[in-house]
Amino acid sequence: MQITVVGSGTVVPSLERRQSCVVVRAGGQMIVFDLGSGAVRGMLRSGLDPLAVDRIFFTHFHPDHTVDAVPLLFAINYGASEKRARPLYVSGPEPFLRFWSSVMEVWGEWMADDYTTLVSQLPRECPSPIELEGCRLSWAPAEHRSESISYRLDAEGGAFVYTGDTGYSPSVVELARGADTLLIECSFPDEAPVAGHLTPSGVARIASEADVRRVVLTHIYPAAEELDLVSEVSRGFDGEVVVAEDGSEFEV
Repeated sequence: MQITVVGSGTVVPSLERRQSCVVVRAGGQMIVFDLGSGAVRGMLRSGLDPLAVDRIFFTHFHPDHTVDAVPLLFAINYGASEKRARPLYVSGPEPFLRFWSSVMEVWGEWMADDYTTLVSQLPRECPSPIELEGCRLSWAPAEHRSESISYRLDAEGGAFVYTGDTGYSPSVVELARGADTLLIECSFPDEAPVAGHLTPSGVARIASEADVRRVVLTHIYPAAEELDLVSEVSRGFDGEVVVAEDGSEFEV
């Protein structure tokens, strides 16, 4: 699996960090998790073709994780040189169908006219993994909003987990168990925690309990940006710690 962190930022506007988006290439497919503001142009900046996306999965419905769905689907519909021949799969946590129908009520005339979009919603508790080309997808509840979930991809070379926004969550620990790479939010300093988000010590706790090999920190607010996050997380976690930048790439 080839992983690209397209957006590592938050709702706070930043020239250095776009809002949340990560792209995974596995089994010949391009899988996108979250589409915050700037994601479409960020894919281009990272050498990825946004019009080539095969599957989109959302962790929750906050705008900084969803708003670029509209320009992406609009571009697929009108900005491609050839009509899209294969379907686009779009999924998110329950009640995603209600959320998506509201988006389509406003923008649908321009978003899904000339190609097939297959939309589905995922229960917060994963009944069984979904087999994709070259990998297997599972998920678990996250502690952020009522619908929030985190995702895991298992492939021959190992496992990748993306938390989305979350506070400490036993279900996320279990989801990340033994993963090679954990892309995990690290929003605020330990001295100024915010409910539903992680601080460095919370990241270290999840990573240590899950026994992951490497953590990659994302969703970084300005106050956390000022910290030596590698040192902060390493106080409670013995594995590799990396601070994501927009365009960071990893292999699992």
